[in-house]
Order: sequence, then C-alpha cells, then structure tokens
Amino acid sequence: MGGSTSSVADRGPIVFLLVAVLLLAMPSPAVGEELREFTGEEFNDLFTTARLDNLSPIGPAPSITGDPAVDERIRQIGEERGYRRRPLPSGPLASVGGQLMQTSAVEAWLALRDAAKTAGHTLVLESTYRSHAEQTSILLRRLYSTSDSAIDYRLRYAAVPGYSKHHTGYAIDITQPGYAFYNFGASPAYQWLSANNYANAKKHGWIPSYPPDAGLQGPLPEAWEFTYVGLDNIWCYGFEATQGNPFCDDDRSVFETEVEWMAGQGITSGCDMPTGERFCPNDPLTRGQLAAFLRRALGDSVPRTSEPQFFVDATDSIFVDDIAWLSATGITKGCAPHAFCPDEPVTRGQLAAFFSRAFRLSDGRGADLFVDDDDSIFADQIDALAHAGITRGCNPPENDRFCPSELVTRGQLAAFLHRATDG
Repeated sequence: MGGSTSSVADRGPIVFLLVAVLLLAMPSPAVGEELREFTGEEFNDLFTTARLDNLSPIGPAPSITGDPAVDERIRQIGEERGYRRRPLPSGPLASVGGQLMQTSAVEAWLALRDAAKTAGHTLVLESTYRSHAEQTSILLRRLYSTSDSAIDYRLRYAAVPGYSKHHTGYAIDITQPGYAFYNFGASPAYQWLSANNYANAKKHGWIPSYPPDAGLQGPLPEAWEFTYVGLDNIWCYGFEATQGNPFCDDDRSVFETEVEWMAGQGITSGCDMPTGERFCPNDPLTRGQLAAFLRRALGDSVPRTSEPQFFVDATDSIFVDDIAWLSATGITKGCAPHAFCPDEPVTRGQLAAFFSRAFRLSDGRGADLFVDDDDSIFADQIDALAHAGITRGCNPPENDRFCPSELVTRGQLAAFLHRATDG
C-alpha cells in the first residue's frame, strides 16, 4: 500500500545507474528537416564552441622536445598555421573495438558505420583518443630538423601535442578498405560522407575535422578525420532565439509545445545561463530544478504552512530560496534528516509526491490505472496524478504502467506541469 500524502517522504530508492541508462536509451533527435550547411571555417568553429561533456579545462602545454625554446617555437609555428589548444577528457572513456572514445560518441559512431554499410560502404576505425605523449611520438617520428621550415612542413601532417582534436576523445580517423589515409578522399565512402555538405555525417552528429575550404586550420585538409559534436550542437550553432522559438534544442522534442509554454510563462529561462538558448529536454530533472519550476509556476498561490526547514546541503545551491519556499509550503520534507539533495535526479514516483502536495490533489484511491505502482510508496500520489489527468502513463498506447522508478526528464516535467496548470 502507498503512504499518504502527509506522511510519505520525497525520497524513494534511487538507483543512480538509471541516469546513465536513461541517457543512453534516449533516441537521437529525428532529423525532420534538412540540416543547415556550413563553410569549412564554420565547421571548425562549431567543434571549438560545441557544448561537449567530459572535458577538462585546458592546462599547461605539454613538453615536446625537452627544449623549452624549441617547444615554444613549434607551438608558435603551429598557431600561425591555425592550430588551437584542445582539452583532455575529464573522466573515463568508453572502449569500442579496443580503442577509446567519448561515451556519447560511441553510439553515434556505430550508427554512422551501420548507415554507411547500408549504403554499400565499409568504414574502418583507425584512430580515436590520443594522449599528449602519443601525439608527441607522432610529431617527432619524422621531424628531422628543428628549423622553421622543417617544423612547418611536419605540422602540415601532424598536430602540435596539446593541439590535436584527438586529445578530446571526440575525433576519429577512418578509412575504407583499399583506400588508405591519403587516398580516403577519393573513396566511395568519403563521397557518401561528404555529399551535400556532409549531410550523411551530420545526420549522426559528425562533422569533418579539417575540411578542404577552411583556410588556416592547422594541418592540410584531412578527409579521413571527423569529429563528433552531436545533433543539438549542429542545430544550435548560430541560433537566434525568437519569441515563438526560444530554444534551439527543443524543435525535435515531443514536448516542444509544453517547453515553449513554460518559457512564455516565465517558468524557465533555459538550462545554459547566461545564454539561455537551450532547454535540455532530455536531461534528467534534479530536485533543485523542480523546486525552482514549481515556485515560478505557483508562487503565492500556495500558502505557507510553516517556517522552512534548514537543509545543510542547500545553503550553497542556486536554488536555496526555491527549496526554502518548497519547505515552507509543505511540498517537501527533504530527502533525509536535514538534507534536501538538490542535485539528485527525480523519479516519476517522487514527482507524483511533489505534485500531489503542490497542487493539493484529491485522494487518488479508486483510480488505480497502473499495474506497476501497487508496491510503490508513492502509489496514492500516482493514482491522484492519474485521477487529475496529469499523467497518462509511460508506455503508450497501452498506458497501463507508470514506471515510478524511472527518472523524469526536463521535457517530461514540462508536460506534467502544463497539464497540472491547465496550460
């Protein structure tokens, strides 16, 4: 049996691996319209400015030859050629075919490889993540002199250590059988990848690393190297918000209408302040974010019932005032004694408890529409949510399940909030 609205704590059992499972299970946004075209310089700028995860701040430049003066000259010549410093991964990478790559790029690489195979082309993954030491070995292997001309010539074909896009874990070198690196540009696979401004690569979130029309960019154009940026970054590059289209990353979301309603009501200003051009509809909703959304949506319409509790883990949160409001109105009791857990993700069952209190929902008994919530401590709140028409279940078209332990995304929250307020 589920507990009552007045006695159930917000926090149920959370399996934190659900975060990773949820994100990996998210389908790539459907490409329902033609992706914009980029110049070579825009492709390079897109990678440099893309919002990419698991990257560290750029640190000191690594040693190359052991001679600081020669190293500085190599870096200077490289920067004159257009090379730019690149960050290293901040956490673990995934392994694909025995090679390391950013986790978010793995699925995109496999999808690109499979799409090429369907089109009759075989793509071979030759190189992925590269450390500073590996890049140093590649550069010095054929650097026969440290004269300016010798350095410049070698940098046509090998990046300065610390400046390679491979350092990020988002770059790959690929070939096709019968077409080695320097012949890859003449291969049928490359013609397929590069046709119509690299449309087939872009559909899977990949762009050319060193396109032929980019001017000074470091090495000579390299047909075999591609970098992963993801569809959201491709769609968002150069985006200018309008009143009817405030976010660049919700156009392929099933929650686009609800997200834009939230923006219009002043309930959200995006997920990437100060630019505010993204909403991040597929990101898991955190407890702190939920506090802010509910406070903006309801404000003074919910009476305060007590002084707010003191939560030791909320004092440094940007949502501290929202959490205090949530407590004073009786909507939250915290996640543990004297703790709110503002950065933890919210499950669907927990959301039912929050909403049941926030919107003063009537008892949901007698409206048991779901087969998977009877053992949940949030069963009554889930039933109340269904009775109020705020939830339609998690498995359309049957919708006989609620999935109380699954995490709520920001896009799903927009739908719940839209229905709850008759938006």
